[in-house]
Amino acid sequence: MKHTSHIWAICIVLLLVLVSVAATSSQAGQAQLVIINYVGGQMTFTLDGTVYPVPGTDTQPSGGQLALTLTAGRHTYSAQVPGSEGANGDVELTAGQSRVLGARLERSAPVISPAGIVLEKPRDILVFFEASLTPAAPAPPPQALPLQPLPLGQGGLVLVNYIGEELAVDIEGVLYKVPADGRLQVNLPPGELTYSASAGGSGINGSAQVRSGVYTGLGFTRETGPQEPDYDVGEPVPTPVPLKISVFPVLLDVPASGAPSKSVPAAGQPMAIPADQGQLGVVNYIGETLTFTVNDRAYAVAGSGGMLEINLTPGEYTFTASTPRAAANGSLRVTAGAAVRISVTLDVSSGQMKVYTE
Repeated sequence: MKHTSHIWAICIVLLLVLVSVAATSSQAGQAQLVIINYVGGQMTFTLDGTVYPVPGTDTQPSGGQLALTLTAGRHTYSAQVPGSEGANGDVELTAGQSRVLGARLERSAPVISPAGIVLEKPRDILVFFEASLTPAAPAPPPQALPLQPLPLGQGGLVLVNYIGEELAVDIEGVLYKVPADGRLQVNLPPGELTYSASAGGSGINGSAQVRSGVYTGLGFTRETGPQEPDYDVGEPVPTPVPLKISVFPVLLDVPASGAPSKSVPAAGQPMAIPADQGQLGVVNYIGETLTFTVNDRAYAVAGSGGMLEINLTPGEYTFTASTPRAAANGSLRVTAGAAVRISVTLDVSSGQMKVYTE
């Protein structure tokens, strides 16, 4: 009887060891798949025949997530968002791997016949891409290149490009190119001049007054709106309607050297800055009213060149700039007796709001 008890004890120990080894082996052979839905609405995700709902950015601003623990190997998936073409594919997972796939909508190109007739309209297509659970570090706001001292007897025409692509400016027959989100200083003799500017299919003509020893800033923006025309099957390809370019005066930073040089303000004279405070200026180059929040207070800044100037106690501040369609956050330092100026614009191609330190 005692011998039988020993045998049973040994069997139980062996069984526990086998179960532990099996559990360890099973865990070692597992992997994780995370799906992030960056589409506005809910996505239906099917993996190996099992259906999972994944909420979108309309309920979770950063995108809904679905985390699955799976065995290593190949898995087949399909996904669907109402009103778009779905996606199908395979994902290969290795033991211990954690893989993240993001889902977004992309717009297909229309199908056009050799005769220029629309055969198929553009459509939304659901696509998957390699993503990460760790958000990328925000890029520092672009810093404008310093202005150069003006030659004696000349003025500076400073072209500031707030459009998300290269801007070409023809000044009296000479072509200058301003990089996307950059600026270019052109030194010219005093007098009134004419120019034409273009970016993509948009253009504008205008004139500017150049004054000796003065920097004159011209900011170029492009209106937001639908860029894609309506494609009707069986009809000729529609001609895209170019978006309007607008030009606004820009208040510029003046070089430390060359005291006689000065800048033409965007509108009126700047506010006086108390000795124990600093000044924050905000220029809104978006074609609609901007809500700018700083120091726990919200301000409305008119669109198309509207300007806000406020005096603040020196220190570090965070801010939020927003419209009904886009928003951006940032930080800035206010120094006693000095002014800091930021400009807010909208990238038409991506719909992303951008903030620049002037």
